[in-house]
Amino acid sequence: MKKAIRYLRFSSDDQSQHSIERQDLVTTTWLKQHDIFLTDTFIDPGHSAKNFDRPDIKELFSFIQRNFRQIDYLVVSELTRFSRDAGEALSTLKEIQKKYNIRIVSAGTNRIYDFNDSSSYFLMGIEFLLGTTENIKRTTDINGGVYTAKAVKGKWIQGGPAPYGYKKEGTGDQRRLVVVESEAAVIRYIFDQYLKNVPVYIIRKEAMQMGFRRKGSSAIQEVLTSPLYISHQLVKAWDNKPGGLFPIKDLPQIIDKLTWQKVQEKIAGPKYKKTIADELPLRGLLRCHCSKRVTGAYSTNRLKKKYPFYKCSESKHLNLSAGKAHDQLQEILQLLSLPSYMIDAIKEETGKQMIDKHADDRKQLVQARKNLVKIEEDIITVEDQFLIAKTINAETYQRWHDQLSSRRIEVAARIEKFSRDEHAAWLMMSQDLEKLTELQFLYNSISTPDKQELLRQVFDDCLYYKNGSYRTPWIMSTFTHNLLELKEKSLLIIDGMDYQPADSPAMWTPPSHNRTLSEFLSFISKLKAA
Repeated sequence: MKKAIRYLRFSSDDQSQHSIERQDLVTTTWLKQHDIFLTDTFIDPGHSAKNFDRPDIKELFSFIQRNFRQIDYLVVSELTRFSRDAGEALSTLKEIQKKYNIRIVSAGTNRIYDFNDSSSYFLMGIEFLLGTTENIKRTTDINGGVYTAKAVKGKWIQGGPAPYGYKKEGTGDQRRLVVVESEAAVIRYIFDQYLKNVPVYIIRKEAMQMGFRRKGSSAIQEVLTSPLYISHQLVKAWDNKPGGLFPIKDLPQIIDKLTWQKVQEKIAGPKYKKTIADELPLRGLLRCHCSKRVTGAYSTNRLKKKYPFYKCSESKHLNLSAGKAHDQLQEILQLLSLPSYMIDAIKEETGKQMIDKHADDRKQLVQARKNLVKIEEDIITVEDQFLIAKTINAETYQRWHDQLSSRRIEVAARIEKFSRDEHAAWLMMSQDLEKLTELQFLYNSISTPDKQELLRQVFDDCLYYKNGSYRTPWIMSTFTHNLLELKEKSLLIIDGMDYQPADSPAMWTPPSHNRTLSEFLSFISKLKAA
């Protein structure tokens, strides 16, 4: 009686047509029809056929080397079970027949192939070609379906567990992601601290104390770069259709888009940092009125003296002397600097707000601690009902315990937030307020990259030049006390602003203790002299 071994391979990308059960049925039927005795079976579950780097096929080749005298046939359901690379597969199978005198059988087509027969060799190539064509079509259909679902219908179809910050609800077409508020609080904390320049290792440590359990050195980075938290997902381009970020329908966002974008820009770093020259600090920062960034260069006059200038990177709209641009900027910084009475007003206003905020935080802290005690008591009660009284089943216990544990993490995070001594932190930052009285001196004493970042902070990276003046659609509210004078001198014009001068310096109202000013002072405190 003739003897055979067979090879079955299951791959997750074509499971419906080539299941292990189907391959088993096809090969078993062929063996019975031809009265062939099956010696052994080798199975590769869940492995791709891109190459022969698969565990069980390596064991198959090793088995053939040891036992080829007892083997007449190597049986597969289709030749593509060996490999999708026809050239590599034909070469390997030809070697098996030539070296060990073992014939290859495609049970699905009921063919025993022979490399010594030209017609048989030709048919082997045809079978591989048809299988490859089928795989290409299937891959195209799958990729097209995924693109349509994500980019057109706005569905989230990622497998596996829900991303951190969400949980799955519903089944089938009704399945969706909903926010887990205790985890969302951790995510917001991570984004907030990163923008405040807190080191990542400290953010991770604090986040873990709040309940963050994702492992890996890049866990915080993965959170910061995930577009899921702004209700978007990254979709690959397909069939000449664009890829990129696409919105996900009915997915509540955890982070606002502006915050997420600022984080991405910070992670990417300044685009023009490597090309900055100290003589041309505005290169790559300042824009032409056409919105393009300016570049810098040197020109030689009749006396063969070189002088720097700025020009539009893609047009002839701007050709600005660097000396003139720098002199104007120095005047702008001088007029933006805050007089001492404004510094005193900001400190006074901040002090009042901090007192009110501290009192409110104390109330919130007391209530949060009461809530935590109640939650701890509820957890003990649930454990008693399950372990001692046996009045609830395991499923109910697990559900209640998970809900209470999530609430405990959320309340603990609130306690940690309200326990911080923000008043002391603000007092430390307020020392940097004095530096705002001499913005011109501060700007001149720091490195070129820091100069650019300072201007980005004040003008939100919107500063451009047109008709002999700097212009911007946005400026920090802290520095709005001399805008009329800046306009009259053609130094700085704020787009869309209704210039209404104050009757006297006493009419000036200090800006509230807002996040913008806090962030700016945090940036100032980290500056180093050039």
